[in-house]
Amino acid sequence: MKLECPYCEGNLIKGFIGNFHYGNLKWYDDNLNLLNKFTVFGGKTLKQTMNSKVECYTCKDCNKIIIDLDNI
Repeated sequence: MKLECPYCEGNLIKGFIGNFHYGNLKWYDDNLNLLNKFTVFGGKTLKQTMNSKVECYTCKDCNKIIIDLDNI
């Protein structure tokens, strides 16, 4: 199945973002203060296991990565 980028209508390529050393894969809001951004207290945990990986799609045309949070 061919998926289309919602930004530029280019082709999306299926892949993943991984964290193979530490346990948590997190997303951080740029507006967090330094304590919350760079410690275990901040961020939204996307996946919490060793060898975490999150399925995503990338567009080589516009250099975007798209993650469906419902699939985590």
